Amino acid sequence: MSKKIILAAAISSAAFIAGYAYADEDTKTVVVFGTRAAERNSIEQQKNSKNLVNIITANDAGKLPDQNVAEAVQRAPGVTMDDDQGEGRYVVIRGLDPSMAAVRVNGQEAAAPETDTRSVKLDTVPAGLVGSVEIIKNQSAEYDANAIAGVVNIKTISAFDKKKPFIAGRVSGTYIDLNKKNAYDADFSGAKRFGANGEFGVAFALNASRRPQASENLQGTESWSDTGIPNDWRLRSYYVIRNRQGAALNLDYRPNDNIQLYAKTLYSHFTDLEQRQQFRVNLDGATLTSLGNDTYSFTAAKAATRDMKYRDEDEKILTANIGGKYFMGQNKLEVDFTNSSAKKNDDPRYNFLYTSGKKNLTGTLDLNDTLFTVTPAAIYYDASQYTSKDSKSKAAILEADHYQEDLNQFKADYTMPTELFGNTEFKFGVKYTDRHKQSAIDYRAYSVSGLVLSNFTTGIVDPMYGSKYAFGPGVDFQKSLDYARANNLLVLDSAASAASDLGGDYDVKEKVTAAYAQATITNGDLTIIPGIRFEHTNSEFAAKKFTLSSPLDLGFNNFGSKDYNDFFPSVVGKYSLGDNQQLRFAVTTSIGRPNYVDIAPYVNIDTSGDKIEQGNPDLKPLKSTNLDLGYEHYFGKGAVASVQAFYKDIKDPIFQTSSVVSGGTYDGYSLSSFANLSSAYVYGVELSYVNQFTSLPAPFDGFGVNLNLTLQKSSTDGAPGRSDKVRLIYTSDTTGTAELTYEKKNLTARLAYSYRSEFLDTLGETKATDIYTNGRGKVDFKVGYALTDNVQVFVQGKNLNESQWRRYIGQRNHLVENEFYGKTWSFGVEAKF
Repeated sequence: MSKKIILAAAISSAAFIAGYAYADEDTKTVVVFGTRAAERNSIEQQKNSKNLVNIITANDAGKLPDQNVAEAVQRAPGVTMDDDQGEGRYVVIRGLDPSMAAVRVNGQEAAAPETDTRSVKLDTVPAGLVGSVEIIKNQSAEYDANAIAGVVNIKTISAFDKKKPFIAGRVSGTYIDLNKKNAYDADFSGAKRFGANGEFGVAFALNASRRPQASENLQGTESWSDTGIPNDWRLRSYYVIRNRQGAALNLDYRPNDNIQLYAKTLYSHFTDLEQRQQFRVNLDGATLTSLGNDTYSFTAAKAATRDMKYRDEDEKILTANIGGKYFMGQNKLEVDFTNSSAKKNDDPRYNFLYTSGKKNLTGTLDLNDTLFTVTPAAIYYDASQYTSKDSKSKAAILEADHYQEDLNQFKADYTMPTELFGNTEFKFGVKYTDRHKQSAIDYRAYSVSGLVLSNFTTGIVDPMYGSKYAFGPGVDFQKSLDYARANNLLVLDSAASAASDLGGDYDVKEKVTAAYAQATITNGDLTIIPGIRFEHTNSEFAAKKFTLSSPLDLGFNNFGSKDYNDFFPSVVGKYSLGDNQQLRFAVTTSIGRPNYVDIAPYVNIDTSGDKIEQGNPDLKPLKSTNLDLGYEHYFGKGAVASVQAFYKDIKDPIFQTSSVVSGGTYDGYSLSSFANLSSAYVYGVELSYVNQFTSLPAPFDGFGVNLNLTLQKSSTDGAPGRSDKVRLIYTSDTTGTAELTYEKKNLTARLAYSYRSEFLDTLGETKATDIYTNGRGKVDFKVGYALTDNVQVFVQGKNLNESQWRRYIGQRNHLVENEFYGKTWSFGVEAKF
């Protein structure tokens, strides 16, 4: 389907599904499709907020081609994202691990579907479902303390947010340049108040999208020789179909000025069907002969392999809040009960592998480019050279992973204003959180004899990176698996299955009981919020202690528990220097509880490899003292310049450790676990400038800019086994966005460049084995034209500079992994009434 056909289809859909936007609160008539009013509203909310907050409204989220919540917030100051397959996944605030950032829905904690982290995957939540997103960078005592990096608070829409009823929608078709496939995205929302006095309110949002995207991946190796020679090379061709469906429904009842009741729900369903073809040349043990100019011939390389992985991932997150506000004169009682559940079924997850002959692989190696080239002899592009005969190759891997988290929360807050110290508001509250996380993995590795790839191929896979790399025959995993099953060729390898099967099972229960007291004191130009929060944490863990000979149906046999109390004092405030200038300051404390998989008391004893892997239920939570100081200058309409400095002193950061057992039954075994270090810190400065140049002469009065830059550093007091100081994982020294906007009459346009410098993603035993993700920047744009006051057509482009994702070890030319996504184009229509 051509781009013209996609555009025509999108425009023809306008009669039924309209575009997505909101009317501004102060609007008396239908508004145009520009985003300036939304930006001014966001800036005004940020100015009036007691805490340091960046706000992205629904209209903001639609101004550039953002698929999900992570992408919608990535251009805020101090915020970037960790992505997957070229799409935003986790939010990174001020360069800290996403697990240190809390994700909340309507102010309450959201459950996480992943097994190895507390982070909530925000690619699961479509951008079209939200009313606004708050990035909170410092917190007063009334909020949960588990927010060392900050908070992402997703707010769904309410009929009482707007003065008038509205209905809105958007539909777009997308052309994916790399694989020439088409995608779609549609959302529909509305709100209305009804009843004799408008006391009832209903608001909803619906979203559906489908993206059959592709990526081309080149794997280098984590083992480069001292002379700069790699021992591995892999081509991976990905085809991924991602579907999202979501719904939000909010019901409100406000019979009088003293009672406000609500029921809020947010549901998201995400499926990720991945098919990956891999061609690998294992250079381990090869004999190399220099041909000059960084090229080599090689003989006796270990093997070439071809395999296909098939994975069908299904994730669901449902959050439901029920509560209300009750006004008793000047006093206010707020009560909220929230249930949040997340489920992930990675089922099935299959892999089928074919191997060439051993130790007879020949070819050439060219290291003139970071994306180095391995060209095996021509026979290794012949499917008949590959068989499943090697029992050690784990030819078939059949896996089914199931994760679930259930989270129940109850909170009550009481606010009481007085005239003490000028104008003071006391606030007290309690909260109880009951969390249950389960992980169950069924992993089976099989040897398979007698299959020849030429009978089970999908045909020739397209060349990759243009025509730089020939791939050759692909694997038809389903045909291979069906034949092996039908002919009883699958032979279970219990030892190879045990570590992944038994080590991934755990059951964790965590209960947090909290209480707080704080005061908001306003005296003239000064507002200050001192407070203290108490949290009692009780955790129980169940996992498995096993050896490679343990039965795969082994039940939980290793248990642990932890019980601790913490106090979190805080002072947050701001001081007005006039109508348009203010200072912000904060001294806060926060906690980061360990990831579940790190504290699960599993023990894996591998007697064949002389190694032990285990969790550590004695891990301490991270504690952080956070300092913030900032200056904000508001001028004109929708214009602000600000500078915010921050410093975080983190106690007991967690790193993976490696040691050797001395004495006893397992003397000499390598032991891998997790441990607390003494301390770490991160500090930096955020610079932001937003301006709409409405005072310039026409047509230049349509221009505007949104600029932000964050400069930061991090360090620890030393990693396990290392004498040098290392930076924290995920911390980029430089992040920022430069966005040029234009809005005039019927035309709106935005062009944005977002950049994130390199960061450490895996800590090695030495500096030479540290793995980094390379810095990269992306260009996105959107242009819209309003056909009427109610209907707009638009075109948008994503990753127009075709930025690639890259990792390296030690030095930039030692490639670990490179991935190419290409660019995408979208065409659509939106309308609002």
